[in-house]
Amino acid sequence: LKDGERVRFKFVNTTMMSHPMHLHGMWMQLDTGKKAFNPLKHVINVPPGETLYADVPVDAVGEWAFHCHLLYHMASGMFRKIIVEQRSADSGERTVR
Repeated sequence: LKDGERVRFKFVNTTMMSHPMHLHGMWMQLDTGKKAFNPLKHVINVPPGETLYADVPVDAVGEWAFHCHLLYHMASGMFRKIIVEQRSADSGERTVR
């Protein structure tokens, strides 16, 4: 990701379990349809069979963990690293799957 951009994450849960997703270093704004009143979260619970969207104002350069908070899910592969690089002249909003 690029510092200063706003990114939309799409969480698609096709399982029968909840997944509490946690992004280190930055806030996620859960899209509940309330615009400016959408809640800021460190952990977003994605219920079984649901799709949720979260906007992230990318404001922390570095490498950040992004994972499910259930340890056995994290240990089995629901763990990624988000890399935030310095901002270039190109900015904007995009969806990350």
